Amino acid sequence: MLKLNRSLCTESQICMIICSWTHFGENTTKRSRIFVDAKWPEMPAVNVCLACPNHECVTACPHDALSWQNWIQLDENCCDGCGACLEACPVNGFHMDSSSGLPLICDTCEGQFQCVQWCPTKAIRIKE
Repeated sequence: MLKLNRSLCTESQICMIICSWTHFGENTTKRSRIFVDAKWPEMPAVNVCLACPNHECVTACPHDALSWQNWIQLDENCCDGCGACLEACPVNGFHMDSSSGLPLICDTCEGQFQCVQWCPTKAIRIKE
C-alpha cells in the first residue's frame, strides 16, 4: 500500500485532484480517496487507507460490503452507507462521499497508484 512522509508534503493537493479525476472524471478535491488536511503552521496530515494488517473496516461492516483484495474493495450494491467502516478505521483513512453516500476508500487505482505518480515531492510512496 502507501507510505507517507508528511514532512515532504507541500499541500499542493495534486494527489487529491488526480484521485478524483481517475475515479470520477472530476477536477475536485471533494471526491478524493486521499486527503491532505492542512492546518498551517502545523505539518499537514495526509489521510488515506494504509491497509492495516487487521482490516478493521472490513470486519466492522455489517453488510459484508468490504473485502480485502490486495486493497479494500467496496461492493456498492451491498453498502448502505451506515459508516461502521469509517468508525472502525484506526488511521482516519477515508470518509463518506457526499454525492453517493458511500465510503471513499483507496483502491490503489487498481495498482496504478496515481497519487504516487503525480506527487511532485514524493511525499507519497508505495510501501515496499
